[in-house]
Amino acid sequence: MRKAFSVLLLLLLISSLYAASVFSECSAVPQTDKVKISWITKSETGIKQFAILRSNDDVNFIELKKLNPKGPGTSYEYVDENVMFKDASRLFYKVRALGESGQLIDESSMLVLPNTTGMFRTWGAIKALFR
Repeated sequence: MRKAFSVLLLLLLISSLYAASVFSECSAVPQTDKVKISWITKSETGIKQFAILRSNDDVNFIELKKLNPKGPGTSYEYVDENVMFKDASRLFYKVRALGESGQLIDESSMLVLPNTTGMFRTWGAIKALFR
């Protein structure tokens, strides 16, 4: 009896974790000098805003933008055009779902590595010749 209760309690805990999840998909795609952050929600119950944050060290984040919710199943997008990959080997992004009083409801974290194509590296080498 005790084992059955423990299993039931574990199942309830797991289902409550999945039920509270706001995001169904999240991505951060690097381009030459910007990063496109996109996400799709599966639930927006109790959400007042989404906050997009960026960090160079995965510790100290700065808020880039806040967006208002549009309803479950909505696809959102934000383009961070203020990116300099020259000094950063990687960037960390978070999308936070915030409640009415600003409390954290859910969060999705993403790691972005710079998109250094051969063309980008070649152009950098050409510029270095003229310095």
